[in-house]
Amino acid sequence: MNLDVNLHSTRAKRVRLGKKLARINSEGLIWATAAVLGLGAAYIAVSQHRVSKIVHLLLAVLSFILVEALWYRYDLKSPKPTKNPVSLDDILEPGFLAKLKEPLSPRSVWTAAADTIEGRFMTNRLLVPPDDIAQLLSEKSDDLQALWQAAEELRAHTGEQQLHGAAFMAAVLDGITPAKEYIARQNLNPEDVLEVYLWLERLLGYIARPKPYFGGIGRDWATGFTPTLDRFSHNVSLSIEAGGGHFDFLAHADRVDAIVHGLAEGTGGVAIVGSTGAGKTSLVYGLAQRLLEGHDPGLQHYQVVSLNASLILSSQKENLERLMLTVFGEAIKSGNIILFLDEAQLFFGDGVGAFNMAQVLLPVLQARKLKIIATFTPNDFQKLKSSNQAMIEGFSPIILNEPSPEDTMKILEDSALTLESRTKLLVTYDAIREAYRLSGQYMSDQAYPGKGINLLDQASAYASNGVMVAESIQAAIEKTLGVKAGSAKGAEADVLLHLEDKIHERMINQVQAVDAIAAALRRVRAGVTSPNRPAGSFLFLGPTGVGKTELARSLAATYFGDEAQMVRLDMSEYQRPEDVSRLLGDGADSSESLILAIRKQPFSVVLLDEVEKAHPNVLNLLLQLLDEGQLTDQSGRAASFKSAIIIATSNAGATDIIEQLNQGSSLADFQRPLVDKLIQSGQFKPELINRFDEVVLFRPAERE
Repeated sequence: MNLDVNLHSTRAKRVRLGKKLARINSEGLIWATAAVLGLGAAYIAVSQHRVSKIVHLLLAVLSFILVEALWYRYDLKSPKPTKNPVSLDDILEPGFLAKLKEPLSPRSVWTAAADTIEGRFMTNRLLVPPDDIAQLLSEKSDDLQALWQAAEELRAHTGEQQLHGAAFMAAVLDGITPAKEYIARQNLNPEDVLEVYLWLERLLGYIARPKPYFGGIGRDWATGFTPTLDRFSHNVSLSIEAGGGHFDFLAHADRVDAIVHGLAEGTGGVAIVGSTGAGKTSLVYGLAQRLLEGHDPGLQHYQVVSLNASLILSSQKENLERLMLTVFGEAIKSGNIILFLDEAQLFFGDGVGAFNMAQVLLPVLQARKLKIIATFTPNDFQKLKSSNQAMIEGFSPIILNEPSPEDTMKILEDSALTLESRTKLLVTYDAIREAYRLSGQYMSDQAYPGKGINLLDQASAYASNGVMVAESIQAAIEKTLGVKAGSAKGAEADVLLHLEDKIHERMINQVQAVDAIAAALRRVRAGVTSPNRPAGSFLFLGPTGVGKTELARSLAATYFGDEAQMVRLDMSEYQRPEDVSRLLGDGADSSESLILAIRKQPFSVVLLDEVEKAHPNVLNLLLQLLDEGQLTDQSGRAASFKSAIIIATSNAGATDIIEQLNQGSSLADFQRPLVDKLIQSGQFKPELINRFDEVVLFRPAERE
């Protein structure tokens, strides 16, 4: 196939004719005219009791119109690509081909592509004004060949039958130097352009997919009479049927096979175990669609029904056992119900908003008369396992891990389209990319993709002019978590620029320490530090009373806005092995712990005074904190320290510092020898020292 476009080919002419007819709504007009002619001919024939010449004439015109209507519907409306293409016009998408006009050049073809539905998808998601790119492109037809070649290779790579305008636009943004430089200034790269193109291809695939047939009224009648179950549940299968299908990308499709196998083999139930946000509920929705489509004979006509724990508890605080027996009895008698217990800890717990139906459910599971799917977090699954082993044995566990980064981005892209339909916003690709990055950095208590989806939802309140961009995501993080996620601007930029001067207004003498802290904070706000560690970590060494704690206070007041933005722990109070639990408390037994404090104010200074006095178990915990930027509480929930600055202070080596300064040495000269001496003496482990971004020595105050 050659890479020429013949705008005078038969297919090109048919496409243009079809578009002209579409503009005047010709199909509706043709069918309306045909109906009038048909009724007219019938009326005349009946009233005259014979078929007259005028009836023959009307029928002849009607036949001609019907042929025209069928021609438009099955050929002109959306001409298919030529089976054996000779030139590009044989495979160009009709809307794109109809927009092309001679003379063809990179600029004119780009303009035509940008005016198609697919082209607008590309420019809207990338937030690239099409006219700005058009001005950068050549008007010479000779410059088209390489772009057509790149577009055709992209089409062939994705397996798309037609070459639409988005493929050409991707070729331009990836292959024309001025265009590449333009998008680079927008913080985009060719990989982003390709990702948006693949997103579009996936969306077009969803649209082209035939609407599934879900079985009709006979399947619904086969369910049986379930009034109590209907009252306290939500029919997942019916909701999917009403919506025309569940079309989001499913990251764990192989796990659906495992669920089908577990249910079809007759086991009492299936337990899906995964962290909050890992996609457990979406997996069950994907299963419900698969069952509706009838691909699994062993589960033919089964429906997934989700039991509502809060509704049950709010309406039936007493006689819960009788109610649950009724619900299970109706589900069993129906013969084709799969009961879904989402967040199953609500059905096996005794806390607020939960109730324990273990004694009622256990005989049902053991009898294997009802198919049940339950979702658990790993921690909740282990709790149930330790308290009720018999119940756990009734479930076949399926472990659900976080999807890969590539799959997570696909899920976020599809979720963005759902969000758009609900909020009427435009969600750009850089917003999705930023939601992935910042949710990973700051929302460690959830898993992907759920935390990214939640952040997109939160950011809808911060859209500007109906468009959600990266700044919207940053604003959502800043408002909801109290951390600074965007680039430093305005007053904050001024504080960062003059941070040393502002801190020196509160304290004197410690120039080296202040410079080290200020430089570290500027690196953090510039985004050049590791996103998986605390914003900064420092070990302050020096005699008592020289300003180590005061510098931490000054930093909290100057940059974080208030001295109260500091979490201070006296590590001499953590000298026993069991003191570790005091740091990791989840609030169940105590209202004070390091984890609870950082959750309350994640954007703060964490000051660990006299760190060398803490028990080795506590110091091992500090290793994890400095390495991973997070700690896990006693309930298994992670708390992020990635927005905090960690400062540990110690009097170790104070005598050596004073002696060396009295001998005229500078702090920089003996910092490394002093650290080595502290390691050799056993006061600090080398792995702990090496985890800090910097070890800072404090000099004693001079008489002046």
